[in-house]
Amino acid sequence: MANTVAVVADTKTGKTYKIEVPQESLNALTGRKIGDEVDGIFLNLPGYKLTITGGSSVDGFPMKKDLPIQGKKRILVKYSSGKRGKRGLRKRVTFRGSIVGPDITQLNMKITQYGPSPIGQGTEEKKE
Repeated sequence: MANTVAVVADTKTGKTYKIEVPQESLNALTGRKIGDEVDGIFLNLPGYKLTITGGSSVDGFPMKKDLPIQGKKRILVKYSSGKRGKRGLRKRVTFRGSIVGPDITQLNMKITQYGPSPIGQGTEEKKE
């Protein structure tokens, strides 16, 4: 299995932090959906509350909130490409469902409730 990384966004400062997710914590997060609030103790952030906002699988397919499954699915997506005409461009694209599974490589989260200690201690900081 590939290592899972959680990218935690701090909305107050505008910074993101990469945190390695232990395998036992990933097993506890399995079955959660995009939009669910989880406790920060799963990522060694006691006192924090985090919301799952997305992610991607081992194969690189992004999670889609509208897809209520755990696996992958090819769906027909309409793109507006800026061209004139009656029809837009439609393309069949593979997405991953909104339920977290064991094949997630990256899990995107944002902080909804802050804990007593700052998040920057002991985590790798990534500026954007």
